[in-house]
Amino acid sequence: MEKIVETFSSLNQMNEGEYQELHARCGAPLFYDWRFLQAAENSPLLPVKATYYLTMRISGKLTAFMPIYLQRMDVVDPFKVLEQKANMHNSGDDYGLFSHVMHCFNSTILNGGGDPDIYDDLMSRAITIGEKVGARYFGLLNVEESQLLTQSKQANMQVNYMFDRYYVDLPHFNHFDHFVESLSYDGRGEMRRQMRKFASSGARASIVAPPFDQRLDQLCELCFQTTARHGTPQYFPARPLASFSRQCGDLIRLNLIEQDGELLAGMVCFQEQGRLHLWSAGMKYEGLGFSPYTICFANAYQYAFEQGLERVEAGRLNAKIKTRLGLQPLPLYAVTSTTHQS
Repeated sequence: MEKIVETFSSLNQMNEGEYQELHARCGAPLFYDWRFLQAAENSPLLPVKATYYLTMRISGKLTAFMPIYLQRMDVVDPFKVLEQKANMHNSGDDYGLFSHVMHCFNSTILNGGGDPDIYDDLMSRAITIGEKVGARYFGLLNVEESQLLTQSKQANMQVNYMFDRYYVDLPHFNHFDHFVESLSYDGRGEMRRQMRKFASSGARASIVAPPFDQRLDQLCELCFQTTARHGTPQYFPARPLASFSRQCGDLIRLNLIEQDGELLAGMVCFQEQGRLHLWSAGMKYEGLGFSPYTICFANAYQYAFEQGLERVEAGRLNAKIKTRLGLQPLPLYAVTSTTHQS
């Protein structure tokens, strides 16, 4: 049984149909959808010095895949979370080789062969590439998959808890009102109070599918302003985010709150495989009589029930409000290794 590991610098060097078959066979997260990967390559949301796609063929068949991105540590980790959680130190101009992009909150290695050694094979190749290109670290961030974590520990990789990711499974509930009734006392009261305020405000909520009009660009600008207000203006630059979203095509849904033609708040979301992922959020708070964040969640939940979706994913951080609004935490880990000492 012959194993061949190959490295590509562009998706254009790969066969899309063959990749899509592997993606479907693995039941891979949306962040490994061909359209998402193309958008990340063509309209990166953070500066990327180099991109590599590692593949493995066994007896000629595409069996495994991992993207890796060479990026400055200070760009990827402005608040030094990786230093605090994963012992990845930056002396000022260090680079890391990361899989996947930091905007992904479910990283893995596509493994269609069922052989756990495949994980080690691709990570070893990534570390070798890191040594050659001067990256101080290799990092597979935001990992939940138990087999990958187990194999990483056995391969002497460092495995450290990073964040919680938040989600809710909807089949446990008959409808939106049933879900609201299940919330904690504080969450139920907050949701109902904000929905009453919203109903009397004259604003409206909608979920919009492509093709998109100027509201996509307006929402992306609002996302940029919001993340800049929180101290990370580089994370969602408006024009690249709009281009990224358009390239993702039918994966994207816009969760919009509007009043009299003005966009008040919204979220760029993904919809796939029975799931709605709440991704990038932009909010105006000044002068509003309701919480746009809570209403965006209510709008997403209502839409998910109407569409018969099974899960709502809500990314990382904001633990207090997300748990109050009915979401559960799922721990994510960083799998890391030092490749080059400066």
